[in-house]
Amino acid sequence: MGKIILVFNGSAREKGNTDSVVAKFIEGAKSSDLEVHNFMLRDLSIGNCKGCYKCKSESVCDLNDDMTKIREGIEKSDVLVFASPVYWCEVTGLMKTFIDRLYFYHHPNTAELIAGKKAVVLTTLGESSNIDYETEILIEFYRRAFKSLKIDLIKHLVFSGLMEAEAIQNRPEYLQQSFSFGKNLINILS
Repeated sequence: MGKIILVFNGSAREKGNTDSVVAKFIEGAKSSDLEVHNFMLRDLSIGNCKGCYKCKSESVCDLNDDMTKIREGIEKSDVLVFASPVYWCEVTGLMKTFIDRLYFYHHPNTAELIAGKKAVVLTTLGESSNIDYETEILIEFYRRAFKSLKIDLIKHLVFSGLMEAEAIQNRPEYLQQSFSFGKNLINILS
């Protein structure tokens, strides 16, 4: 059975830099016969966690939205890809809401459904000089979230200097890097 990759794109901007990075990653992964499912968070209905803890007490989420089908996919997948531009040293609100909803898996009854999955992070940002400053909080956020969920981060690619909507078109090396990593992901998973 082939490996299943789920991509979660947290960019609010259509046809922007994150979309381009994701498209090249998917193209590369598919060229290695990986099964890829792309979730554009901006097109989905994902509500904010209500903090009701029903996921903890009953192993179900009280919200009936697109996270239901996403959870089904997560449980069958091998790799989760988190793609987001940097907004104020963090992920977008779309991505943060999605990650907050992964709290569903932070309980003994559901933890095994996500534990051991591999993760890839694709980050785009406008800054080209203070990259460490812009990304240190972001990197720590992902590290802690993945550690809590027992997810193994295998790669974090950062694409900087991309403030304008299609700036990545002037950086073909970024697109090639994303494609190459997608294509070679099969080797990491073998």
